[in-house]
Formats: sequence, structure tokens, C-alpha cells
Amino acid sequence: MPDPQTILFESEAGFQALFQYATVGIVVIDREGLIQLANPCIEKTFGYKNQELIGQPVEILIPEALRKKHVKHVEGYFANPKVRSMGYGLNLFARRKDGIQFPVEISLGHYEFYGEQLAVAFVTNIIERIKTEEQARQSEKEYHFIFEGIQESFMLQQIIKDKNEHIVDLLFLEINPATEHILQKGRNEIIGHFRSEFLGPLDDTLIKIISRVEKGEHVRHQQYIDTIGRWFDRSFYSLKPGQLITLSTDITQHKLDEEALRKSQSALESEAAALEKKVIERTFELTEALEREKELSELKSRFLSIASHEFRTPLSTILSSTSLIDKYNKEEQEENRKKHTTRIKSAVKNLTDILDDFLSLDKLEQGKVKASTEIINLYELSAEIIEELNCLLKTGQVIYLSFNGNRNIVQDKKILRNVLLNLLSNAIKYSGEQKSIYLSVEIENNLASIKVKDEGIGIPENEQKNMFGKFYRANNATNIQGTGLGLNIVKRYVELLNGDITFVSKENEGTTFTVSFPAWADYNRMGG
Repeated sequence: MPDPQTILFESEAGFQALFQYATVGIVVIDREGLIQLANPCIEKTFGYKNQELIGQPVEILIPEALRKKHVKHVEGYFANPKVRSMGYGLNLFARRKDGIQFPVEISLGHYEFYGEQLAVAFVTNIIERIKTEEQARQSEKEYHFIFEGIQESFMLQQIIKDKNEHIVDLLFLEINPATEHILQKGRNEIIGHFRSEFLGPLDDTLIKIISRVEKGEHVRHQQYIDTIGRWFDRSFYSLKPGQLITLSTDITQHKLDEEALRKSQSALESEAAALEKKVIERTFELTEALEREKELSELKSRFLSIASHEFRTPLSTILSSTSLIDKYNKEEQEENRKKHTTRIKSAVKNLTDILDDFLSLDKLEQGKVKASTEIINLYELSAEIIEELNCLLKTGQVIYLSFNGNRNIVQDKKILRNVLLNLLSNAIKYSGEQKSIYLSVEIENNLASIKVKDEGIGIPENEQKNMFGKFYRANNATNIQGTGLGLNIVKRYVELLNGDITFVSKENEGTTFTVSFPAWADYNRMGG
């Protein structure tokens, strides 16, 4: 069994690791409300350095309008300390060093240290969660609007079978207002009840249609329902085994008109075509809404998977290297310390690159990035970026630059720089040692064309159509660090330049990206 000193040392080390690497902000204050400890997450969240926080009133992290009131809350908490959530059910806000306010969640705890009462606040920035929840609410609202507004009757039903697997009835699972109107019953009177209660037993024709749908067919059928006394044009399909979706359009009047105008064949055909188009359009609207929900769910899953992997790997590297550095405390072990310090720096850079991608995408999607023009020496910019990237080159890698045409253009320098950096960085990352990378620039007739060619792993042909999607990574690149956002961001940047980006690629042979855009941009259009 370890001796007490070893246990104490390991406990303190564990606490320090938890305190330093926690992804939630931690602040410790005394009875006077003065900050005694603050972890790195607090420094990053609020924009302060540690020495700027220690000894300061905790109100420095609170909006000015709430500071006086908060002092009394601190006094009240120390009078009756207990573990609890702060401001449950309320919107809490904190204040950064630069004055920006943002929403937070706060949990409070307390402990005694050498006879002194201390309070611990766990602070979480929830602005991204609020944005995500708002987007989900908006998507749900749009789907509900479409679902409730369509004029066709929508029925989602469970297929009921007997012990011999014969279809005997349907059970209502979901309906829309149009169905309530047809059945003259409220939603609560229909859902959970059998179809036979309202429309009678299933006939042979409907049973055959359901059997076809179970085999994957999409069946359309016109039917007269005796219990209602009306004709319906019905579409039957299924999105899930054991369930039946029915879209029904009341065509009673159409049938009456068909009988009365049997001799007007051209008018009848026109009416039928219009009706068919309407049914298809309405079916498409509902299907599109369901697909949008599915796409949002898949996008969220890809984001969580990539974010989890890309953050966990560098964090694990930082944690393990930090632990190992402590063991290399002798002068002759300097090389070992440098090796792990380099690993930590590399991991931090990876995290920074990931966050930069997320921030760039957010700004682009919110329309916060605008192109502005200036005169640029494109040759000098290209050479400067190549020199900057030389430190990233693998053993034997070389970047070659070729330039043809007028060196000066009028465009957005910052956007062009981001595009070149991203494409060249990808070429380095996805190419092996001893491979060449080619950057060629050509300007002719007010059209600038930039090509970045590598001899890397290439993109599988069956995945090339997805490469500009968000969070998408080809199967042969999953073991290489990246978020799957780079090409999506580049495409958005190029579109801001009123340009276009294409590529050709062959697996295991390399990829060539081509970016084309106006060399002399329109000042009025781009705000220059």
C-alpha cells in the first residue's frame, strides 16, 4: 500500500491536472469575494491573464449593472453555503475584459481550507449551445408550418397483422389538420385508434397496395370511401418498416366534373395534369422537410464526431507530454524536455487551427466577411506565402512557383491569402516526403487563374462530389489531422471574389485545384 505522502502527492497532482485542463471555467473566492484561484479556461473565456484576476473582486467578471447586487449575493451565500446551480431558470450573463457580455451557466460549491471558508464557481460559456438550440427550434418551426399547412390529408399508420402475418388493420400514429377535417374528429380522438373505427375494414385492393408498399414500392391509387362519401387521390409509401404513410387529395369534385364533361377530353386532361402536379408538389414539400431534418441530424453527428476526435488527440498529447516533462528534470535530459515541449506546441497549434476553421465558417455563414479591394502584387504575395510555409514542409518536399502575366491585380488581399494558405497547406499535408508541390499563376484578359498541384494521396473518385461539403473527409484521409471544413471555407471565400474553384484528382497520384476570379475587381460591387 502506498505511503500517505505518495497518496497526498498523487491527489494534489490529480487535482492540478483537473484544474488546469478542465474545459469548464473554475474560480475560487474567499468570504470577501476576492478571487484566490482561476484556471486557464477562465483566463481564455474572459480574456484576462491569471495575475490580473488573483486578488480582484469576483465582480470584475460580472456586468457593471449587476455588480452591487452581486456583492449581497456573495455575502448571503457564505452565510448559508451549499452546492447549487446559480440563477436556476434565469438568463445569467458574464463580462469579458473587453466589455463583451455573454450567456453562462454557473454552479456553486464550497469547502474549508485551513479554517477559511472558500466558494468554488464552475462557469460555462453557453453562447454556442444557445445558437444551436435556436437553429433547431427554427428548423422545427419550419417543418411544423409545412406539416400543418398542407391541404392534403397526411396519415402515418402502423400496419397491424394477425398471428399468421395477414394484414388486418391500421393504427393511427400521426395526422395533420386536413385529416381531422375529413374524419370530422379531433386529433386526440384519432391517434391511437384503428382505421376500421372510422373507415371500416380494409378491402382487398387496399391490402394489396399495403403489401406492395412493404416491398418498397410507391403506389398511387384513386379510391371512393363509402363511409365518407368522397373520392380521394391517394399516394402510399413507407419510410420505415411496418409503417404506412398516406397522402390523400380530395378529388370528389374532379370526379363529378369528369362525369359531366366526359366529352371535353382536352379539358379533362388539363385538369388531371394540374391535379397530378399539385399532388407531386405537396408530396415533395413534405418529403423535403423530412429530408432537411435528417440532414441536420447527420450534420450534427459528423460535427460531434470530428470535433471529439480532433480535440481529444491534441489534448491527450499535451497531457502526456506535460506529465513526461516532469520526469526529465536532469540537465542531461534537456533533449527529452525539448522533444515534449515541441509536441505540446504542435498540439496547441492544431487546436488553434481547428478553432480558426470553426470561427471562419461561422463568420462566413453569418455574412460577416465582406470583400474589399486593393492593389496587390500577386507574385510577391505568392512568394511570401511559400516562404511562410517552408517550415511545414516534410523531408524532401519543395514548392515550385511559376507566374505568367501582369503581377499587379485589384482584389481582396486577405481572402486571397487565406485561399492560397489553405490549398498549399493541404498539398503539404496530403503529400509524402520527397514530393513536389507546384503553384502556378496566370493572368490574362482580366482573368486570374491559380493552380495548386500536388503528388499526394489524391481523392477517391466516388467521394469527389462531396469534397466541398461541411465536415466531409475522404476515407483515405481519416488518419490525417483535419476538420473537413477547409475546402468548404475556401469555396465560400472564392465565391466572395466572384470566382470559381474546381479540381481534378486521382487516388495515389495527386490533386490539382484551380481557382479563377476577376483580376481587376469591380470597386462598386465589392465595396472597394
